[in-house]
Amino acid sequence: MDETSSIVAGNPSQDNWYVRMLGFASNIVRGLSISPDLVQIGVLTFSNSARARFYLNRYRNSADVIAAIKRLTIGLGSNTNLADTLRMARTQLFSSQNGARTGVPKILILITDGTADIEERRTIPEADATKAAGIQIFTVGIGIEIKEEQLRAIATLRSYFYFATNFATIVNVLQRLITSCGTIAGPTGISLNHCESEIQHF
Repeated sequence: MDETSSIVAGNPSQDNWYVRMLGFASNIVRGLSISPDLVQIGVLTFSNSARARFYLNRYRNSADVIAAIKRLTIGLGSNTNLADTLRMARTQLFSSQNGARTGVPKILILITDGTADIEERRTIPEADATKAAGIQIFTVGIGIEIKEEQLRAIATLRSYFYFATNFATIVNVLQRLITSCGTIAGPTGISLNHCESEIQHF
């Protein structure tokens, strides 16, 4: 998840982070069956650089994952480094030592209100390397500062890009996003609730 200062600019209560961004991530978790044998969740946040907040094998049930998400504070960096985010997802969050399982679909959901402005030229190559590693990428862009073409190029398929006009409307993409993830995580579009998968929120 994007944790740049733009998330809460003009939002002194920081509801865009603590209510809307974290609420969005929590609502994704609520639609899943979390366990070491079914869906595992990890979270990475980014601004000037990326940082892992918790790995796939850290929590074993939905309640603990949601509680961990609600504890996340915002870093308030000033830039957006999507290249580092994609690289860290591929090399660390989806590594076997951090809980990734062989033969299980791996899904990355990248959420941002900005455009890559650090390592910008590395952004698409890092996305391509991540996709080549078998990780399915979905992107969610919020507001007018994003570059839609960049986020569509990062996504595994151009249709894996979702747009919200502002933070208040991000909830509107939730069901469509979960449904799309379900077509990857399970056979014939079965609900994610009954599938094995690794999901990272960025």
